[in-house]
Amino acid sequence: MMIMARARIGVAVLVGSAALTLAGCEHGGGGTSSAGVGTVAGAAGGAALGRALFGNSTTGMLAGAAAGGLAGNMTLDRQAEQRRQQEAATSQDAAMRRQLDFERQRALQADEVQREIEERRLFEQWQRERNAQPSGA
Repeated sequence: MMIMARARIGVAVLVGSAALTLAGCEHGGGGTSSAGVGTVAGAAGGAALGRALFGNSTTGMLAGAAAGGLAGNMTLDRQAEQRRQQEAATSQDAAMRRQLDFERQRALQADEVQREIEERRLFEQWQRERNAQPSGA
């Protein structure tokens, strides 16, 4: 009977710890606020669960902390790292698009300047030819 009660308490603590861990680590962006928070929170939750299941057993608490830390790292910290990598890639893509747009605009302006130079040259040539013709012709 004592084992059943302890198991129910353990399950309740596990569910509560998981909920608090996830809720505490979430922020507006949907991830951990800094690297390692998921690992630390998971280890704390795991240690609490180990204590609830095994009493004041140091081995039980350490095993729970290790398992909880690993779980927190695998879920929250890795998700946050992947999100940071995606944001960095998106930022890099945006910077590359801006650079390409700049280069395209620069090339269009250079073409426009060349056209204006050519038009000016043709106009001056036309004026010279017109001035070189006899006025009675």
